[in-house]
Amino acid sequence: MRLILLIPLLQVALGESLQKVFGYLGENITLPSGADPSWNLSKVQWSIFSNNTLIATYHNEKANIDRIDQYQGRLSLNTSSGDLAIHNLNAKDAMVYNVDVINTEKKSTKNKIELTVKQHLQKPTIETHTWVPRESPKSGCLVKVQCSSLDEGVQFSWYIEPLSVTTLNTSLPDGKSALLLAFLNNTEHTVKVTCNTSRNIDTASSVVTSKCEDEKTTNQRWSETRNRYCAVIVIGAFMGNVLLISIIHVFGEQKKTLHEKSQLDIKASRNPSDQTIKIDD
Repeated sequence: MRLILLIPLLQVALGESLQKVFGYLGENITLPSGADPSWNLSKVQWSIFSNNTLIATYHNEKANIDRIDQYQGRLSLNTSSGDLAIHNLNAKDAMVYNVDVINTEKKSTKNKIELTVKQHLQKPTIETHTWVPRESPKSGCLVKVQCSSLDEGVQFSWYIEPLSVTTLNTSLPDGKSALLLAFLNNTEHTVKVTCNTSRNIDTASSVVTSKCEDEKTTNQRWSETRNRYCAVIVIGAFMGNVLLISIIHVFGEQKKTLHEKSQLDIKASRNPSDQTIKIDD
């Protein structure tokens, strides 16, 4: 009798397997129902929480995927397989999902899917510094490249072009950055460095191109650029002053003319005897 009771319990336990899946913020994920592909489904129920709140159902050949506000407009239910797609994932979607499936022959299966929502790795940042020996600036240079990531638990790797460049790389103690030294000879004018970060199957990368350029050359270019900007500012200020002076002069002349005219009008009104009338014989 005990054996007979244990068999159904064992079947239920085996039927409710827990499958773990993960997706990324803003992307889509499909949760598998686990139903036999040969089945013709008559009923599908997807639910969440311990009270089995229904979020998507299929029954009597009708699907309902707008049951609660959290998933409004973001669900798709495949009525042939029972799989549930969640679109535009957000952090609140991370939880355990329950699915109950029944076929037309009244066979059923139950499964649990634990969804983890992750964020894609951010692009690493790259900083470069170049040293050129003063004694022999044409012999080559040393390029220091530091790659940093804001993400935790990432692995760093490098790709260098051209491959002939001699490099030395190491990870820094903070675990969030790595250092690479590239030695360029006089025939290797530039080096293209790609810094890759990875965690599980997720990857990100950034690229920088550096060349042998000493501090003197950099300062000279900066000085030339600064001088050009200063010249533009000086010329602009000079032209502005010339325009202002011209406007003041024009208004001054107009004011002087109006003043002289008003004085003549006043004088004429005060001395009417100065005006003579000539009568022809």
